[in-house]
Amino acid sequence: MKILRIIYDWPPPWQGLAPHPYELTVSQDKAGHEIEIFSGRWPSAGKIETPGKVKINPIIREPLPGTIFFTSSVILFFKYIKWRRKNTPDIIHSHGHFAVWIYYYRSFLKRFFPWSKELTVPLVVHFHNVAKDRWVKMEEDQKPITPLARYFVWPLSVFSDKYAVKAAAACIFVSESNLKKAVEYYGADPKRCFFIESGVNSTLFKKTTNEEIEKSRLDLGLDPEDKVILNHGVMSERKNVHLLVEAIKFLPKNYKLLLVGSGDSGYASKINEMIATSGLASRVVKVGYTPYPQTPIAYQVSDIFVLPSSWEGLPKVVTQGLSCGVPCLVSGFKLSEEIRGLYYLEDLDPKYIAEYIQTIVENRSISVDIEKVAVKYSWDERAKEVGKVYEFAKKNYLF
Repeated sequence: MKILRIIYDWPPPWQGLAPHPYELTVSQDKAGHEIEIFSGRWPSAGKIETPGKVKINPIIREPLPGTIFFTSSVILFFKYIKWRRKNTPDIIHSHGHFAVWIYYYRSFLKRFFPWSKELTVPLVVHFHNVAKDRWVKMEEDQKPITPLARYFVWPLSVFSDKYAVKAAAACIFVSESNLKKAVEYYGADPKRCFFIESGVNSTLFKKTTNEEIEKSRLDLGLDPEDKVILNHGVMSERKNVHLLVEAIKFLPKNYKLLLVGSGDSGYASKINEMIATSGLASRVVKVGYTPYPQTPIAYQVSDIFVLPSSWEGLPKVVTQGLSCGVPCLVSGFKLSEEIRGLYYLEDLDPKYIAEYIQTIVENRSISVDIEKVAVKYSWDERAKEVGKVYEFAKKNYLF
C-alpha cells in the first residue's frame, strides 16, 4: 500500500509528537508499505531521520510561535496540490492541524465537486488531542491563556478539527475520551471513529542492569540511595509540574525530582523561581531536551514516573515508563485496561501526591507487568490496527 503521511513533528528534534509517527512509520515500512511524508522541518535541527525506504518532503516550520496556520500549513497545501498532480497514494494519513487547508479544500470539494479526482483517495485523520476539549478544560481549570492563543491559535485549531472530521473517511483517536469529545463537539460520525492507543518500542525502552543504573545515576549527580521521581515531557501549565516541586517538600530529603524535557518559557521560569525560593536546587535535577533514543536512561535510573496532568490523550511517556519497569502515577487519562504498576491520582493536592509517591516507592512488592505492555502496546500491533482503519476507509469512503 502507498501511504502519504502528513505530520508537523518529525525528528529531529525528537520532542512533542515526533516519536509516535516515526515509530508507526518504521513498523509500516517493515511491513512492506511504500511511505512518503510531508513534515515540518527546522533548518538547523540536524540530519532528518529517514527510516527504511521512506521518502521525506520537509517544509520549513513556522517562523514565530502560533503562526503555523498561515505559514507552514499554507506552504504544505500548495506543495501537496503540486505533488498530487503526479502521485496517487492509496491512503492519506494526516496527524493534527498541519494539514488544515487540505482538510478545508477536501471538505469544499465533497460539498460542491464530489466527482473530483482528489476525492478518490480516502483521508484518515489521526487525533492526538481534541482542541475544543483542551480549550474548555483550560478555562474550567482557570489555566492562563495568552491573547494569541485565545483569539488566534485555539479558534483556528478548532476550525482545523471541525474540517478534519468533515473531510475524513475515518478518524483515529488515541483515547476513548478524545473520541467521545469529537462526537460531542464536532458531530463526528461514531461509525467512522476508531480508538487506537499509542505504542511503545520495548526494544528501546527496557530494564537495564544495576551496574548501568548506578553509572547513569552518578553521571546525573544522583546518589545510589536517592529515591528518584521522574517527569518527562514538554513542561506546560496543564502538566502541572509545579505540583511535583511542591510535593517534594513533603518527602524525605533523599527523594529527588528529575525533570527531563524542554518547556514553555513562561512556565519554565515559574518552575525555576519555585525551586529557588523553596531552596530545592539540590533536590531537583533539570536535564532539558533529550533526544528520544537517549530518554530510556531517565526512566531506568528512576524509582517512579509521575505525570500529574489536568488532561491528556494517551501520553507515550507513560507506556515508555511501564516498558522500563518503572511504576507510573498519573492523571488526566486512563488506559483501556488495567496494567500492574500503573496508578491514578484522584487528587492533585501536593501533599496527597507526595504521600502516594512514598507509598509506591517504599512498597518493595510492587512490580510492573512489562510483558503485557510489550505485547499490548507494540508498534507493530499498532500498525496492524491502523491498517484495518485504512481498509475500512477504502471500502466505506463515499466520493
